[in-house]
Amino acid sequence: MKTSKLSISFSEVKGAETIPDKKYFLDSDEIIIYTIYLPNFMELKSDLSKYLDAKELKKAQRFYKESDTNRFIIYRAILKFILAAHTKLRIKDVYFDYNFNKKPYLISHPWLHFNVSHSGDFAAIAISRKKVGLDIEHMSNDFKFTTLLPDVFEDNEALQIQKASDIKHAFYTSWTRKEAFVKALGKGIDEDFKNLPSLDGQYYLDSTLLQNTQNWQVNSFDFADNYLGAVAFEDSPAVSKNIVLYTIPNNMEELLEMIPKRD
Repeated sequence: MKTSKLSISFSEVKGAETIPDKKYFLDSDEIIIYTIYLPNFMELKSDLSKYLDAKELKKAQRFYKESDTNRFIIYRAILKFILAAHTKLRIKDVYFDYNFNKKPYLISHPWLHFNVSHSGDFAAIAISRKKVGLDIEHMSNDFKFTTLLPDVFEDNEALQIQKASDIKHAFYTSWTRKEAFVKALGKGIDEDFKNLPSLDGQYYLDSTLLQNTQNWQVNSFDFADNYLGAVAFEDSPAVSKNIVLYTIPNNMEELLEMIPKRD
């Protein structure tokens, strides 16, 4: 039986800061997570919608809630800004395709991996040269998660959550880890979700469960006040990744500086 090695831990990630002078060069050992505080972008919604194509605008209008429509317009447009910045493409040349499990990728630069997550007032976009999955969650006081424990966690995981001094934090730590991992794998939440580990440590997993033979890391981090994040990426546990958070500017002048001047 072929196995893949998985390492899970909690990481110290630098707090969100402005994009540095090196701009949009992505090292092979780097994962960049761009943070978007959505309320700060609401006034830009009309301007940002101009960077979506007809299919994307149609998708935006299919959301039942206006808040979901607005959120999609904001993070989808900013995703295209980020990808244009890293590839030197014009916005209109940023084309997505989808693999068999509907996970999007950039047609012109399939080596540039990305993943989007949103919760509450935030959205976040992870960029890497390796397969990557990202999940952020607002740790809600109203969500009655205890009934979910038997369905989504193994017995030892559920027991550790229930015994934790901060049960809510323990639940969201394990949940975001599983969610980030399945997003990196491109599997979605299915019958294997429960079988994916979520506690600190190193594991050997049957490669058929992961649908590949690569090694993986899953790192948790504090995202914002009352928000937890986890990022999963394809790499050996012996390889240390530099995970950084950058804040996306919330004005069109600075956003336009991200993309090639010919746009």
